Amino acid sequence: MTLDPHIALLGMTTLVVGYLMAVAGIQKSALEWRRRKRTCPSCGRHIEARVCSSCGSA
Repeated sequence: MTLDPHIALLGMTTLVVGYLMAVAGIQKSALEWRRRKRTCPSCGRHIEARVCSSCGSA
């Protein structure tokens, strides 16, 4: 069984279009590379766990 050139072209075109859409989304700030660090709205410290360790223990 050999790979049909039309199927190979369709696969490569799909990958290129997906890559270009991801790059465009990142440039327009619609996508982010990573999640930003969460900040506690009460004390302003960075939240490492599910809740703020300094505010949640009160």
